[in-house]
Amino acid sequence: MLGSVLDDDLGEGGMATVYRRGDVWWVRFRMGGAHIRRSAKTSKKSEAQALLAKLMEEHAQAARGEVLPRHLLTEAIERFFEEVRLKTGTIETYRYNARTLTRILGPLHLDEIDRRVIAEFVTIRKRTEVADATIRRDLAFLGSVFTMAERWGWVVTSPVTKAVKKALKESRPRTRYLTRDEFVRLHDAASASLKPILVLAVETGLRKEELLSLTMTSIDLRRRELHLEVTKSGRPRLVPLSRAALVVIREMLEQRSRPRSPYLLCRSDGRRVGDPRKAFEGACERAKIKDFRWHDLRHTFASWWVQDGGDLYRLSRILGHATLQMTARYGHLRTDDLHEEIERVAQKRTRDRQTAATEPVGDSDEPYRYG
Repeated sequence: MLGSVLDDDLGEGGMATVYRRGDVWWVRFRMGGAHIRRSAKTSKKSEAQALLAKLMEEHAQAARGEVLPRHLLTEAIERFFEEVRLKTGTIETYRYNARTLTRILGPLHLDEIDRRVIAEFVTIRKRTEVADATIRRDLAFLGSVFTMAERWGWVVTSPVTKAVKKALKESRPRTRYLTRDEFVRLHDAASASLKPILVLAVETGLRKEELLSLTMTSIDLRRRELHLEVTKSGRPRLVPLSRAALVVIREMLEQRSRPRSPYLLCRSDGRRVGDPRKAFEGACERAKIKDFRWHDLRHTFASWWVQDGGDLYRLSRILGHATLQMTARYGHLRTDDLHEEIERVAQKRTRDRQTAATEPVGDSDEPYRYG
């Protein structure tokens, strides 16, 4: 329920409103086909009404072709996070991008940021030896901020275009994975508490957060499935359990010292386990496994699946990929069909040679010779 509301009839222009959400007042109005809504960041109605009048005047000036009021990039970023509705993972990524942009471009107004400034930003980022893909993500966020700023009437156009990002190389999708021998080494080098987590990671393909947050209600041992309600894509999905995964889960549940907990992976006091990053890095070091990250365990599951003849479409469903194109990165690992085809071609070539060797070629009595 909205709190107190003050409506001013604007005729054809629409309606101006101040309303309350909890203790904070918000403003909303329509003008020139645009629908503006933002927090007044105040618990005082009078201040919200003053902000409403100010915003309406600014948009009226813009509509008359007068000079737009200037706004700092930091102001635009702050308002962006107030108004957008994005997935939690995306918000976290954007927060990181925002810190980078604020550090380098923070003092600038939006109208001061043009292609030259963006080019200088790219140069500064490259000097820190960050990957082109990281810079592209920074610019993608900046572009999103400018898109919103256009809707607010703060800028006329965005300086972030495809041409700006064209010089930055797209990174190749990472598909680092372990061979089965490497995984045995890693498993042997892991601590007792890390071992079952590693097995579940390579037997289910779950993301780290999905795995660590598994609850008892999400496990269906009878159907041999995991029911994931909270996922990166925001869509629930079912993940089948292999025999190895089932064995590990049953062993964990049958431990006499296991505390009562809503989580499968829990501490001695029943709380959810923390991030095993340090234990994982230590195991990799002891096993002498280089260039391997936790997310690569998910790549390992997918790579083993494809190498064993698994279907890409079904793999996509298990991994929860938004598109089959994301799963296609593993397609090159399936080579059985290529070996079968080259063997078929070789056998056909042999039969052709044998046939040619027993038949005359034109007027010559010489048999056909390979090469």
